[in-house]
Amino acid sequence: MAISVIDFSKLEGKGRVETLAQIDNGYQQWGFFQLVNHGIPVELLECVKKVCMECNRHRDEAFKASRSVQLLDQLVREEQEVAGEVNNNKKKLDNTNWEDVFVLQDDNQ
Repeated sequence: MAISVIDFSKLEGKGRVETLAQIDNGYQQWGFFQLVNHGIPVELLECVKKVCMECNRHRDEAFKASRSVQLLDQLVREEQEVAGEVNNNKKKLDNTNWEDVFVLQDDNQ
């Protein structure tokens, strides 16, 4: 099953019904889809992406600095020490850029 790639330029005219069906399928199967030929400048998309990443970074920093998270981290460390576990894999997915994880490929190009 492939992620839906929707050609937004076909939303008007003869391809409208098929395009709407592709949008519906994208939501039903994946919860999202890739939109092409939408007319939004790449520079604007990059700017929006940068602002979103910065907002998420600030939110994550505030969350990780919260008293609740600090207490939970302390409890986990204490539990691991009692169990004799050593956790050298703390990084987990903290630095994962999910855009790099999902590789979208359009077989029609």
